[in-house]
Amino acid sequence: MSQRKIRRTCVALLAITGLLVLSVASALAQGPPVVNQTDHVVNETSIAIDVHPCTGQPAELTVTESGVIHFVGFADGTVHFTGTLHGTFSADALPTDGIPDATGTTVVWFGGNGKLLEDGSAFGKAQSAFTLNGKGTNADGTRFGFHQNGNVVFDPDGNPKLEFFKTRTRCV
Repeated sequence: MSQRKIRRTCVALLAITGLLVLSVASALAQGPPVVNQTDHVVNETSIAIDVHPCTGQPAELTVTESGVIHFVGFADGTVHFTGTLHGTFSADALPTDGIPDATGTTVVWFGGNGKLLEDGSAFGKAQSAFTLNGKGTNADGTRFGFHQNGNVVFDPDGNPKLEFFKTRTRCV
């Protein structure tokens, strides 16, 4: 290995080490976690009114999900959370007749850091994000897919500074 490569490798390692030390110091400044909890979700079912992603028709969605959610809360009020859930869904167009008009699968990831409240708002500097992917089959055999993602960055006063939400749907 040449001297130049060795020097670049050492500089890179020092930079990475410095960043790690700063990250650890920042985490220690918050103190130890007050809450450190991991929940394993198994076959949790929820029902909501939403719309079919291709037709826009209102439908009753029944979703059953399993996965893991991790939450850490610190004494200064800051939090860190992340979760991944996979599930199945059925959609029954309104007015419902008890026969699914579509069925499918989903995977959702979500997470956040900072001074966040349970309702998704913030009382200080924070960030939260999610990604949802799904695919389904209509009762007539046609298929569809969807992808949603969003991210919000809050300023030190808890006001949204940057936010985006994107939806992409593939209907056959």
